[in-house]
Amino acid sequence: MRARLAACPMLFALAACQPAADVAPVAVPADDVPPPATSTPAEPIVTAFRCGDLLVGATFDNTAGTVTLSANGVRTVLPQALSGSGARYADDAGNEFWNKGQAATLTLDGAAHDCQQTDEVSPWDAARARGVVLRGVGNEPGWLVEVSGGDAPALRAQLDMGTRVVEARPIERTATGYRGTAADGAAIVLVATTEACSDPMSGQRFPETIELRVGDEALKGCGARLDR
Repeated sequence: MRARLAACPMLFALAACQPAADVAPVAVPADDVPPPATSTPAEPIVTAFRCGDLLVGATFDNTAGTVTLSANGVRTVLPQALSGSGARYADDAGNEFWNKGQAATLTLDGAAHDCQQTDEVSPWDAARARGVVLRGVGNEPGWLVEVSGGDAPALRAQLDMGTRVVEARPIERTATGYRGTAADGAAIVLVATTEACSDPMSGQRFPETIELRVGDEALKGCGARLDR
């Protein structure tokens, strides 16, 4: 009798000394069962990088494992890729973004850039946030044009390095762009074609070729549709 008690110390209940197969399971009411653990997806991290003259917006989605780059109005989504250090994202087209702290290297459309994190916001991203659906820029002298969306789109152009502003509202959509009339009666025609365009001064690339005609004045430049 004492040998049996030594095998099972008195500090334990008798049931604890029984073989596991002899222990009956205890039923737990359904209401007492804890719900399965859930995790809330992390919010995307939105920042920007200056890559020389190019401002690039970057949205890191750690849940999806992607970074969405926004450069000159064009969005490019890159999946996360293997790297020895830092966070590397790349696609089969040769585009790559390799982030190491506040520095990064970018290869986009065959052009390589060294980048640094910045608080600056790209004017293309700022225009998209304001509801601009089409933006174009040009040189000699510098000019830009923006078209707002909605049921009654409006056009605003800054000409001659911003010293002259031309507006038309509402404007009419056409097969290739927009047309309207300025306050002084000048006819305005904006044509946007899906032909890749390169800025001759900065070398930056854009997905659209833009032509803006204000009265007898014709201006050619580059741009992008921002409603995509």
